[in-house]
Amino acid sequence: MNKLFSIFTIFVFTITLQANTLIDEILNEFAIPNNEKNKEIVLNIEKSIDERDVSEFIKIIKSSPDNVYMVKKELEKIDAPEFLLYLAMVESKFLNRATSSKKASGMWQFMPRTAKSFGLNVNAQIDERRDPFLSTDTAFKYLDFLNERFEDKWYISLMAYNCGDGCMKKVIRINKNDDFSTLLTSSKTPRETKNFIKRIIKNRIISKNIDARIALSDIKPENLVEKIKVQGGTSLASVGNSIGLSVEEMKKYNPHIKTSVAPKDQNAYHFYIPEEKLNLYALNYIGQIIRGEDTFAPSYNIHVVAKDETIESIAEKWDTTTEELIKENDLNDELEIGKKLKIPIPIIAFNDNKEYTIKKGDTLIAISNKFDVDVATLVAANDIKNLNIKAGDTIVIP
Repeated sequence: MNKLFSIFTIFVFTITLQANTLIDEILNEFAIPNNEKNKEIVLNIEKSIDERDVSEFIKIIKSSPDNVYMVKKELEKIDAPEFLLYLAMVESKFLNRATSSKKASGMWQFMPRTAKSFGLNVNAQIDERRDPFLSTDTAFKYLDFLNERFEDKWYISLMAYNCGDGCMKKVIRINKNDDFSTLLTSSKTPRETKNFIKRIIKNRIISKNIDARIALSDIKPENLVEKIKVQGGTSLASVGNSIGLSVEEMKKYNPHIKTSVAPKDQNAYHFYIPEEKLNLYALNYIGQIIRGEDTFAPSYNIHVVAKDETIESIAEKWDTTTEELIKENDLNDELEIGKKLKIPIPIIAFNDNKEYTIKKGDTLIAISNKFDVDVATLVAANDIKNLNIKAGDTIVIP
């Protein structure tokens, strides 16, 4: 009997030790002070997890493999905590088109003001909160900003991500304390923010489950994409037609484009296309240049004449000449209000170029990523035939 009791005691001690180790790991990762109140909070979160939670976790991971894989790789690249992956999971389930009732949007659920403050464009033409790559970079910048403000206390930074840094500073000031248990019990902390941090911690604990770890390690993207640069005004349809994709397919790869057209007020912008279509895009681009045809951008922007505008003022606005406007629109001295004018889009020239000597193992894709120049532009600038390059050759970087 004593022997059996001893075995049972050892078993209970082992389970307790494992639980305590997990709780300590979580406290350490989130920089939560390791005291009894905080341990109890995390332990209760751990106890609340059931099989349905684990199944839901795995389902979300598997339903958005492209974004999960990309965010996971970016976190590894900058040596950031893995739990930031679960911030995106809680915010949007990794969906680029997720939109909240409060007008937060994208995988990282940026509010318009915060997005613009940290460099994302949100306007009638584009919403870069829905660009998975740009928004992820911006989310990391924003979190870095918050973490600096809150002295590397991740639990506060994450709560501030939800309700704003001003909100968290006010809560801390009123309570005269920033301990985790204090913030979670304070009536001044929004209920949504309390649930938000608990859900992230919950997902982080689930991620340590063996089935969840396998799902995470096995994740592979279904659609690898490449970023291409296009002239302002280029339509998704024109690029799609050149590589055999429908407009709907192009929209799937470019959720940040709201009007199906690259911003007309920018000389250049970017689209995403499937990686396997990149060579076809580049070859078609070169073919058009060789044949002297227009590239995938339209030849013109459209300007609607407003009251008191003149040919000279319109030419200055669009950075063209009065002669060009008159020639393209067959104008006389008077302009009719409401008249639509064709504004020629200049062909992007390859000026102020740099030279690069190709090294062994280099590819056009690697070089384009290195210098942030799309492959089609590289090929066109260097008259590269059949996309072949060899070590020792010198190419121009536009």
